[in-house]
Formats: sequence, C-alpha cells, structure tokens
Amino acid sequence: MTVSTQSNASTDSESLEPVCNIYYSKRLSSHQPARVSWKLVSILEFLLVIFLAASLVAVFVSREDGPVKAGDDLCPGLDPVDSLELYRSNDSLFSELSQQEVTSIVHFLFNQRHLNLTAFGSAQITSNYIHLMEMLLPPKKAVLAYLAGSGPKPTRMARVFIFKGAAAEKVVEEYLVGPLPNPTQLSLMNSEGRKTSIPYTNRPYSSIELKAFVKTCLPRVGSITDRLLRESYEASLSNCGQQCLKFLIMPVTSAFLEPGRRKSWVWFAYDIEFYTLHPLDFQFLVDMTDVDPALWQVQKIFYANQFFDSLEELMLKYNSGVINKTRISFPAPGEREYGAVKLRGEPVPRDLKPPPQQVQPSGPRHSISGSRVQYMDWGFNVRISPTQGAQLLDVRYKGERIVYELSLQEVAVLYSGHSPASSVLYFADSAALFGARMRGLMPGVDCPDYATMLDALVYSSNDRGMARLQNSLCIFEHSTDTPLRRHRAYGMTGAFYNGLVDQVLIVRMVICIINYDYVFDYIFHNNGAIEVKVLATGYLTTSFYFPEEEPYGTRISRTVVAGLHHHLFHFKADVDVKGTANRYRTIDIGTELKHKQWSNNSAHTQNVLTRQEKRTEREALYSHNFNHPKYLVFYKNQDSALGNSPGYRLIHKGLTKTLLPEGVGFERSVSWAQHQMAVTRHKDHEMASSSIFAMWDASDPVVNFRDFWQDDESIVDEDLVAWVTLGAYHLPQTENVPHTSTTGTALSFFLVPFNYFSEDPSLSSRDGVRVVPRDPKNPMNGAHVDRNNMTQHFNCRNQRTDEALFVNSTSLFRFDEPADNF
Repeated sequence: MTVSTQSNASTDSESLEPVCNIYYSKRLSSHQPARVSWKLVSILEFLLVIFLAASLVAVFVSREDGPVKAGDDLCPGLDPVDSLELYRSNDSLFSELSQQEVTSIVHFLFNQRHLNLTAFGSAQITSNYIHLMEMLLPPKKAVLAYLAGSGPKPTRMARVFIFKGAAAEKVVEEYLVGPLPNPTQLSLMNSEGRKTSIPYTNRPYSSIELKAFVKTCLPRVGSITDRLLRESYEASLSNCGQQCLKFLIMPVTSAFLEPGRRKSWVWFAYDIEFYTLHPLDFQFLVDMTDVDPALWQVQKIFYANQFFDSLEELMLKYNSGVINKTRISFPAPGEREYGAVKLRGEPVPRDLKPPPQQVQPSGPRHSISGSRVQYMDWGFNVRISPTQGAQLLDVRYKGERIVYELSLQEVAVLYSGHSPASSVLYFADSAALFGARMRGLMPGVDCPDYATMLDALVYSSNDRGMARLQNSLCIFEHSTDTPLRRHRAYGMTGAFYNGLVDQVLIVRMVICIINYDYVFDYIFHNNGAIEVKVLATGYLTTSFYFPEEEPYGTRISRTVVAGLHHHLFHFKADVDVKGTANRYRTIDIGTELKHKQWSNNSAHTQNVLTRQEKRTEREALYSHNFNHPKYLVFYKNQDSALGNSPGYRLIHKGLTKTLLPEGVGFERSVSWAQHQMAVTRHKDHEMASSSIFAMWDASDPVVNFRDFWQDDESIVDEDLVAWVTLGAYHLPQTENVPHTSTTGTALSFFLVPFNYFSEDPSLSSRDGVRVVPRDPKNPMNGAHVDRNNMTQHFNCRNQRTDEALFVNSTSLFRFDEPADNF
C-alpha cells in the first residue's frame, strides 16, 4: 500500500549548477548534435514553410478584416531573455549550504567518533543520525558592519540536528559546525532563546520512524483486525488489490501525556483520490515511546463510535456480536469521483476561448546575481531555508534598507471534533520542514509561464541526504491591473489625467503539507510598500460522521464531516527604518466633542488622533480592538522640516486570535497566537518564534515565544522586530468539496512608507501615463499621451488608444456644465 506520510523525492541525479543553493531550472534541452536523415530535414523544412505561409495569410486577413479581434497579436514582443547567466555568481553571505559545503560537513561529522553516526541507508530509530542541516545566519551586527564596509565578512557556520537514538541519554541535539567551507569545529549550540538538547520523545517524525511503523506496528494491527476491516469497509491493509486502506498518523502533544511518553493516534481512510475525504471510523492510539518499534503498544481503539482497550478485546467483542458494527461498501468507480478534481459538469467556456494572458514584451525586468534580486528600485537576497522556507534578507528600496529579514515562522492548524484523533488534531507544520515542502510549481498555473523558476537544495533524513527540489520558488513581475495612483481632472481649464498601474514583483513559494497547499507571496510595490500574503487551498481534513460531530463541523456527505479548524500563520519582520535605532508608536483614533464658536457654541463629535509611544515590549503587544482603531508605526526619531518622523506603517489584514486558554495544553507551543503582533528588541538568539519540535513539546516548549517579550525590555531607539500573526477560522461547506476554495480567504499584512518620503517615490516610474489636452482651453479637442518613452513596448491597442485621443479626447475629459465645472 501507499502510506499517507509525505516521503520526499530522492536526490536528483542530474548535475547541479550552483546558484547560491538556489538553482536555475532549465527549460531547454542541451544543444547536443543529433543525426537526422536528409529526408526528415526536407519534410521539416516543407512543413515550416507551410506554417509560415499560413501565419502570414492569417496576419494579412486579420489586418484587412478591420477591427482587432480577441487573440490577435499584431505587435509580437521579443522572446524572453534566457536568464541562465544570472545564476553564475555565488554570494555566500545569505545563501543556503552548497552541495560542496554539505559534503564537507558530513565528512567532518562522520570523523567525529564520539558522535557514532550511522548513514541513512542503515539508520534506525536506535541509531545516531543527522536529521537536518542548514546555514546559520551570522549575527546581525556583523552582517551590517560587513555590508557597510566597516567589518570583515562573517564566518559561515551551519547548524545540524542530530537524532541520538543510540546514546545512553536519548536526545535530539543541535550543533554548531564550521567554519565553512572546511569545518574544523563542533559544539553544542548555546542559545538563551531555545533549548538545544531536546528529549528524544519530542523529536519530529522522520522517514526512518515512519518506515519502522509501517514494518512493525501496521502489519500487527492489520493481521489481528483483517476480518473486521474487510467486513466493515470492504478493504484491508494487505492483499487488498484495488480496495486498500491508507493511514494518517497524528502526534499527541506532550501536554496531554504523562511525562516522557510519545504517542500518536492513527486513523484509516480509503486509498482513493483524495484519501482525506474518505475517512473511516477506525482509529487507534499507539505508544511509540520505546526506541524499539517491536515494543510499541496499541493502547486504545476507536471503532463504530466505541472505545476498546486492546485489539484483542475489540476482536473478541466483534466476533461475539456484542458490539455495534460498521458496514460500508467500498466506493464504486462513480462514487470515487466525489474526491477527484476533474472536469465535470457543463464545461465553460463553451466557445473554447482562452483566458487573458500577461506577457513580458522584452523579457524580465528583474535580475538575479547570486542570491541577490534587483527589481526597479528594490533589491533583496533570497534564501531557501530547510526549516523556514523562503527568507528575504537585506531588503532595500532606493538603496536604503527597509527590512533586514522577512520570513515565515510557523503554520498552525487547530482542529475540533468528537473522534479522538480529530479532538487532539493540533498541527505545527514546521515539523515537516517548510523548505523541503517547496517543490513542483507548475508554470502557467502556480506561476506565470514567463516566471523565473528556481530550484532548491535541502539536506534532511527525510530526503536521505541532499535533495534537489525542482521548481521550488518562482519570481515574476505581475500587473495587478489596478491603479497604484490615478486622477482625472476635468473642466474648461486645468484638465489632465495621470495614472500608474500597480506593477509588482512577486516572490512565491507554495508549501504542500499532507492535504493543504499554502501559497505565500512576498510582493514588492513601486511606491516602497511590501505586502505579505497567504492563501490556503488543497483538500479538507475530515472525520467519519456521527451525530456527536455536529457541533464541530459540516456534514459534507453521508458518512463524512469536515471539522471547524483555525489556520494560524506567524511571520517575522525585522524592520530597519533609516538604521537600526527605531521606535514604535500607535496613532490612536478616538473622538472628541467639538464646540462651534460660530454657531451658538453648539457641539458635534469628530475624530481626533493621539500618538502613543510604546516604551517596552509589554506595552507594544497588539491585540486588536475595533472600538479603538489605530495606526501601527515603526519610525526613526528624526523629525523632518515639517515635524514628521520617517517611518513605515504595518497594516494588518488577517486579524485573528487563538481561543485556547493561555498556558494550557497545546497553547504553550503556539503562544505567539495570543496577539496579532508583538514588537521586541532584536536578539540573535531569538532567531525564530517556533521550532520543528512544536507539535510535540507543549509541556516544555523548545521555543517559548512568550519569553521573547516577558522580560519587558526597552524598545526606545532599539533594533526592533515585528512578529505578525495572521489567521482565520474555516468552517467547511459542501461547495468546498472536493477541495478548499481560496475565494475570500487571502490573509495579508503590509509595510507601507509613512512620512518616509517627501513625495510619492513612484513618480520615478516610467510605467506612469500622463494625458494633457493639446489646447488647455478646449480639453476635448485632442490630447497628448505621454508614456515616458515606453510606447514602443506596448501593443497596438495602446497605440490606437493614443492615436484616437490625439484626435478626440472627449471620452477622457468630457464634462457637463455647470454641475461638474467647479
């Protein structure tokens, strides 16, 4: 059978071209000579001539037929630039570990006899083996000194997680290894902000453990319950032909267990597309504490809405006929379509017309050198971290750093339900390694077909070492087709029009974890604003329907209920406004009673603002209250001539809050979810708000985010970090089946200039359009269209628009006296 766990693809055997550990995904085949017969060449040449002739006839006919029709391409652009050369250089300051560095680290670690490491091919739970390694970001002050030319280049170091199943004290340890590229030093990480020696029972699942589960525990369950499974569900775990079962294993957080235990609930589903929509009412609790899988114990079974203390008890009562029994037929071929995403219904469009498409007439307007991306006035580094996915570093606009680090920290999903598995279904998805879940982007769907597609290298035990993940990230420019700014002035004098379409650069990653696909966009606008947006799509997680499930979700089929769940996302935004000495304030909007001296001293209520300086980390905690609206502003205490301080405003568009009580149960692993934003002083040891252990460690969190602000340090003229929580509750509905819809579910936050510039920085964009009348006194008698010397790059429709406005500008400047003539 195919297990439901997410085994990763093995290392790509083709040669890798280093691109700072981001790799260019070639779309063209190599230019190797081939032997072709002269007859084949002649046939191909003949067909090419016919094709070109037909194309010329089509163009001629379309021009002679009059108006341009949808799909016409009278002004074809140049072919996109092959950007392979952009990846030749290697900037090692922010880049992830290279293949050569990983090789040297592995060789160095295996030579450390005291580590007693075992290679992946023969590793077991009882072995010491490398679970993960990644580059450790250097201390921020050292990086900034180097970038400013006042300090040496920081030493490259790696952090390595080693599972120590063979040690006397079984732990997971986090090591510091370096300097790179040829390491000579090894030490246990010493960090104030996180534990670096973690109980073995709190380790994330690895492919090694899941294989042991499939080999030892699952066959035992299947053999004892085979009769029940076949009679109840017309399916089984072995010798099942086309009617097989699949499993999903759910960890139980340590907050719900006795100290030192490791347990998981396992539930079965039909192994058909897509299995999370075909759950069954068979679940069992397995104690996986012992490092010997042969000693794992099935302690509870949930079947037909009943609990049993052992498999033997279940089968004894089942065979005796003294319990309720489930009887479900394996879905027939037609019924299986319920979970399949295929074209069905009356297809649209009925005339087979393709959708609108964006193109790059002259190739991409962004460039990449090493890990550095340049777009218009923007510049930033991209790193793909195995634990955190895409990180954007040293983000600058017009040469000034705005953000030092912008990155995803954690994704949590909190479910509810009646069955035991769904009632403790709390996911902290970083355990799955975000960077290892970035792969397989589909050009033309996930990203435009003209996007720059990048590969990544990650090293983990789940990938059995170094793996090349193709199409992990895409970068592309996109027209939102909404104005970034515009105004139409009209009247007998002073008529003009100006407008600028909001063209943006998007860095997109998609993280696929079991059933959910998370789409993350880092969006750069041409007015100095940064947008971070996330969408959740994929498939629903469901449970077998019992009436007791009604308070927890929506019944989506006869035997299936989809549970209410809470999506939570946490981000880090290390904001640097004109340096690192920043402050944080809120501008609170309230009301006042205003007396009108000119009207018998009568009163009316109007809005008034109050600036509230936040002096400590506790004061800066942000919990939204609609009765007290406010601006959230990071600024430099440096007034302009007008008395304004340059700053960036954070706009929150994904307000949510966990309802889990503070300090109880799983909440301790996601304590960041209690506030919509926290602001803390930058500390290198507080590099992340969560950890890959968060799904297990609630009894004693490896990273307790509450500690970040409980020391209540001063945030006045300090290096500040904003920690932003986005989220939403999701109550599934039948219209979402078989998949989850993204409509209306986008969550985002913005960092927007606030008194940062003396005028709109987008005025320097050549993409702007200005229209002025040829005769200011007769604005409708034709106008000049100024496209800032970009006209030749636009298609014929733009040219025709400009020509028409030159003759008659009534459509743009028409006005009706006297009402509109102010």
